[in-house]
Amino acid sequence: MKDLPPHPFIFADPDLAAQMQATPASIDTLFQAYLGRPAKEGAQSALKERRASVADVERELRGSEEYRRKARLLRDHDRSQYDGAMLYIAPARAVFCPIAKVANTSVKDWALRLVGDGRPEPGMSHYWLDSGQSRMQARHWAFAARDRVDHAPDWVSVALLRDPVDRLVSCYCDKFGRNRMQDSVLHHTRPVYAFFARGGDPDREMIERGLSFRQLCFYINATAREVQDSHWAAQWSYLQNRRWDRLFALEKIESFEYFMRDRLPEELRNIRLGLTNAAQKARGRSSHNLSDALPGEWMGARTPPYDAFLSDDIRGFIGDYYALDARLHAQALSES
Repeated sequence: MKDLPPHPFIFADPDLAAQMQATPASIDTLFQAYLGRPAKEGAQSALKERRASVADVERELRGSEEYRRKARLLRDHDRSQYDGAMLYIAPARAVFCPIAKVANTSVKDWALRLVGDGRPEPGMSHYWLDSGQSRMQARHWAFAARDRVDHAPDWVSVALLRDPVDRLVSCYCDKFGRNRMQDSVLHHTRPVYAFFARGGDPDREMIERGLSFRQLCFYINATAREVQDSHWAAQWSYLQNRRWDRLFALEKIESFEYFMRDRLPEELRNIRLGLTNAAQKARGRSSHNLSDALPGEWMGARTPPYDAFLSDDIRGFIGDYYALDARLHAQALSES
C-alpha cells in the first residue's frame, strides 16, 4: 500500500507488552507502579526462573497482600468489556474509543495505516488488532504502560458518536438484513434469534426469514443491558471508565480527521481517513412503514430511508433507552 510509512510506531515501552517475558527492568517498573518500590532480589529471581510474562507479574502483584493493603491506584483497569479495546494511536498521541457501528472499521483501518501496518482487505483490522498481531489495543499492554500514557500531558482521549436512532437502524439493516447469513455476523445475532426461538438454537430457515426491526427493539427492551451485543449496546457504556478530551459526531467526521491529522508528524498527514464498509441508503422519506417488515420485504439495491423503520412507539423506545447517547451525541455535534 503506497501510503504506508516505512517504520512502525509503538505507543509505549515494548518491554511492557502484556505477553512478553518480563525483563528485570520491566519487573522493577511494575513493582514501582503498583507498590511504589522496586522488586526485591528474591522476587526478581523467582520471576526470571519461571519466565513470567508481564501479564503474569501484574496478576501476581494485584493479588498480593501488600497491594491490597497499600495499592497505588492506576487509572485504567479493565472495568468493562470495552476498556481493553481502546486504541492507542501513537503518531497522533491519541487514545481512541472504537464504538461499533460508528465508523469503527474505517478508523481502525486508518490507524493501522498510520503506524505502517495497514491490512490489504478492509475489515481485517478487527482480527489484526484483537489478536495482537498489531499491538495497538489496550489489552495487549501492561496496565502500568497504559497508566503512563494516561498521565502524559501531550496525549488526548477522543471518541466518535452517532445519532442513536441512525446507529440502531443501521445495525439492524446490516446484521439482520444484508449480512444475516454470515457466520461472523451470527456470532453477534444468534442470542436474538434464540430469544424468539424460546431459547433454542435458530435453524437456517429462521435466519433466512430474518426478524423485523420491531423484534430487535423488543429483544433489547426485554433483556438486561449487560447481555446486549456491542453493536447495539449504548454508546455511553463504551465511554464510562475514563475522561474524554474531545467528542466528535459522525456527521462531522471530517472535524475528527482534521483534529487527528493536525497532531500527526508532517510526513503522515497525507494519509487520509476514508470510509470503508459504508452501505448506501435511499434518500428522502418512505411512504411505507417497515417496522414490522422482514428483510425480504425491504432489501434491495439500497437500504430504505431509516425513517421507514420508525413507528411512533419504536421512536419513543429508542428515545428513552438511548437517552444518554442522544445527549452525548448532541454534545459531540456542538464540539465538532
